[in-house]
Amino acid sequence: MSSGDLGQRLACVQRSWTPQQRLHVGNVAWAGAHGDGSPVPDATLGWGDPLVGFADVWHPAVSGEPAQASLHMGPASTAAQRAAAVDELLDLAPHVSVEVSRADVGLIRALAERGFRSADAPWFVQLWRDLTQLADLQARTDVNGYTIRAVRDDELAERVDVHRRCWAPARIKEMLGLPVTGTEPGSSFSLDKHRAVTASPVYRAELDVVAVAADGSFAAFGLAWLDLEAGCVLVEPVGTDPDHGKRGLAGALCTKIFQVARDLGATQAIVGPRGDDGYPVPRRLYAGLGMHEVTQFVPMSTSP
Repeated sequence: MSSGDLGQRLACVQRSWTPQQRLHVGNVAWAGAHGDGSPVPDATLGWGDPLVGFADVWHPAVSGEPAQASLHMGPASTAAQRAAAVDELLDLAPHVSVEVSRADVGLIRALAERGFRSADAPWFVQLWRDLTQLADLQARTDVNGYTIRAVRDDELAERVDVHRRCWAPARIKEMLGLPVTGTEPGSSFSLDKHRAVTASPVYRAELDVVAVAADGSFAAFGLAWLDLEAGCVLVEPVGTDPDHGKRGLAGALCTKIFQVARDLGATQAIVGPRGDDGYPVPRRLYAGLGMHEVTQFVPMSTSP
């Protein structure tokens, strides 16, 4: 069964959400608009009616490398359904890597029984905080020389530009300590992609915020996704223009998001930065905002 239907996926994830789950509706919406830079998957899979699980698969660009899969199996799925889903995934891609929450013991068991093992690759962590009390962050939105506010309808081009500056491939390589050649392409984020983001049924304009410098230019941005049923807001993504770094803008943006989300009905917030030492800065930032670890998202892979 193939299920690339966004509405079904959002409902599936929403029905099963806990802070330890790998996917929030925001992850599904962000990836569905390809805002995360992911290409269209080579294959999609789905299981159950109503949907209890789904997967996207990307075949490797380099021979010998594993395929990449995003696999979600909700807790309503049975052991037999998880086993069948993994078997179907392996039929498509015998050498494949997936990311799984350490809290999802049923899926980990199904993967391990079919030859998946921990992979030596970057891993991520789920950080969480309560939003009912935000007094500890009271002063974080006051950054001298900048205004923190929601983006306006007539500012989409500027909003796209600041995203592109923050997440240009050359800058990403620099942050990861990788060599920059000067031949890196520009960011793939575009006005069309941002329009797809804003067209998502879970997009909230109040949670698309920017830091505006004294000259009116955008210095940083933050986007968040609210699941009112779960009472949880996901922060994804946040970026600061390198010309405006180390001034507390990312923390100010997140604090603003927390305050707005709380006023909209959220009681908790999550974010999923890198957990390994390859890029520790975001994790330290969010820890400074009172967020703490509730689970880890780790890669598992089959042998070639």
